[in-house]
Amino acid sequence: MAQWAEQLASARDRTPRVTGVLGTVASIAGVDYMELSAGATLDGTLQAISGLGKPLVWIADAGVAGSLDERVMELLHAHVDAVVFHGKADPALVDAWSAGSELAYFTPDLRTAVFTARELAVQGGKVLFCPDGPALQETGSSAGSGKEYRLALKDL
Repeated sequence: MAQWAEQLASARDRTPRVTGVLGTVASIAGVDYMELSAGATLDGTLQAISGLGKPLVWIADAGVAGSLDERVMELLHAHVDAVVFHGKADPALVDAWSAGSELAYFTPDLRTAVFTARELAVQGGKVLFCPDGPALQETGSSAGSGKEYRLALKDL
């Protein structure tokens, strides 16, 4: 977790350089559903977010929520319309985010996050998913979550 916090703290001060490959997985009802491939760091994800601009919904691992500092929150408010967190989250953290921001939504799993993002996205906008996160560091594989993301898109 400390590595993520360090990356987040420096994200706004670095020259934009996105690791991983950013691509459009599907275009549905005027919304581009994008994925930043495995290998992208959280720092790289934040840099991609800065470049994509609004309207944008970011689907993120709930494990990241506790690491987002004030500077990263400023970046998110400037470049993202909503963040849909998926996975296990500390209930106190969910309450804190819910009380302090209209930006965040928590869902129990990635499939629900995709459907929530669809409801939040606007025509001409984008939804960004990056399979890397704290959960990936525990499992060691992003292939499953990327596949799950693409399967959920087929059901939209």
